[in-house]
Amino acid sequence: MTMQYPRRMARLAGVFYLVITACALFSYLYVRGQIIDVDDLARTAANLVAHAQLYRLGFVAALIVVICNLPMGFIVCGLLEVVNLHLARLALLFIIASATLEAVNLCNYIEPLFTLPEARTPIRMWSYAFSVSLTFFGVYCALVGVLVFRSKFFPAILGVLLMTAGATYWINALRLFLDLPVPYIQWVTFFGEQAFALWLLVVGLDEAKWRERAARFVECTIPPR
Repeated sequence: MTMQYPRRMARLAGVFYLVITACALFSYLYVRGQIIDVDDLARTAANLVAHAQLYRLGFVAALIVVICNLPMGFIVCGLLEVVNLHLARLALLFIIASATLEAVNLCNYIEPLFTLPEARTPIRMWSYAFSVSLTFFGVYCALVGVLVFRSKFFPAILGVLLMTAGATYWINALRLFLDLPVPYIQWVTFFGEQAFALWLLVVGLDEAKWRERAARFVECTIPPR
């Protein structure tokens, strides 16, 4: 996929990324943190009754996260195709899988609102299913990190931060799946992704270097006559 305005598209991806971050922090950390208590179902039920509208807003915010992940991933992977077509398409496949799993898991998010007091299973399953989706997203981050590191039109440090974020998603997921006695690593993924998102939004990319890579990419993909 060749782009006529790569810097503009990079900034658009940055907008999507920041919307994803804002909605994810609101839905997953604030709303669920205020209302859901995995170890106290009675308290959770009381919170859901008292703050049903807030919980619905959290659900909508989570839905926005899923929807925005797709165009964000499509743009980012499209920009990085000029570095390595196959890795970029593989990264796109992983973010599509992640978004699909996260969308399905929204059923576990909203179900407690309708099934209490028998909602222990979806309340507990949500974190496991969400972590499954994040393992796919972690692979996406790692692949994009490799491409960013090799791109020359993004700072290499952003690639390192994204690869670290991808590895951290896997560490956190395995900690949950295997019940490992290791602390949850909370902010590494946030800082790595937000550094990339802010660079996309504010700077975009080095358009001259991107066009140079794009020209070489086109030369390599056009078959000889």
